[in-house]
Amino acid sequence: MSSITIAGTRAAGSPPMDRRADLLRFGLLTAALVIGFVPVFQFIGSMIWFHEFLGDYQVFWINGHSPLAQVYDRWLFPYPPTSLFLVRSFGALPFWPSFFAWGIAGLAAIGFASRRMISPPALAIGLLGCAVVTVLASGQISLFIGALVIAGLSAEQPRWRGPLLAAAAVVKPQSLLAAPVAMIARCDWRAIGWAIASACAFALLSIIVFGPDIWMRWVTNLPKFQTFMLAHKSDLMDAGVYGIARSFGLPGWLFVAGIPLGIATSWLVFREESSLVDRYAAFVCSTILLSPYTLPYDLAGLSLACTAMLLDSRRSPLIWFAAALIVSSVFANAGIIMMAGLLSYEALNKPHTSSSDASLC
Repeated sequence: MSSITIAGTRAAGSPPMDRRADLLRFGLLTAALVIGFVPVFQFIGSMIWFHEFLGDYQVFWINGHSPLAQVYDRWLFPYPPTSLFLVRSFGALPFWPSFFAWGIAGLAAIGFASRRMISPPALAIGLLGCAVVTVLASGQISLFIGALVIAGLSAEQPRWRGPLLAAAAVVKPQSLLAAPVAMIARCDWRAIGWAIASACAFALLSIIVFGPDIWMRWVTNLPKFQTFMLAHKSDLMDAGVYGIARSFGLPGWLFVAGIPLGIATSWLVFREESSLVDRYAAFVCSTILLSPYTLPYDLAGLSLACTAMLLDSRRSPLIWFAAALIVSSVFANAGIIMMAGLLSYEALNKPHTSSSDASLC
């Protein structure tokens, strides 16, 4: 009998087997970090070589301090007007102070939110991963989104859980595609009510502060952004099934093949009393499988959870392997599909329990 089960719990085994398992998971983690260094080196090296900042933060910063009449009209900016509450809070500073303040704030947010999900060593190592370093170097928004989702999933009371998830949704809606399935699976009706009310309040406040016409400009801008992404072949970097299809020259709409697995993963994991790291990993993997647009930097929070899995000796070798693929970023497409399948399998083989912090179905 194997000393390690697929469900992620280690049976009584000999010390040599334990040592071999430890060598395997630490070897996978090291390999994933080294492989992920390649795209990071290419990105940062390009900026050094061309003496030009190539990250996305210049778009955030420009929209953060430009007159409202120029937001969406002058620069392609896919985020809804509700995201301007976050973006414009950093726009008053000059570019470089704003850039560093944005990165420090994102690190602080994800670090504070993750304290209940992963250990300090896992957080420290996870911050060295490709996704996190790329977010920091480019000035992307993913650390804030990850922090809000983790905080929302870990919140004990619905009046906090709903608004936190809603806050993430009104900043980057496609990052919360798994939320309806997950919340319904837990029969979390009160949190759903709080989320809807909070999202409506955020939207109403944005209309009051920024004006109603900015929403029309955002809707008009979205097709232009999609055209821009396709013209620059950025869709080839997609981290989900869409990216796999496009890399083989197939139509992107084939991403729908991953939707059943995404729904099943959220439903199976959230209907049980799973750990926070499993729930967050299932949430992000499901969202990516449901979405036709997820780039590698969106894996920042997920890479932290996967690092924690690699440092957990109780997990199965298959979970370690899937986690390493995700941490590497280069092979994240396969890792996300594999992780979703494994988390679904583990949840399916647990004795059914009802959620203690949600209403019963």
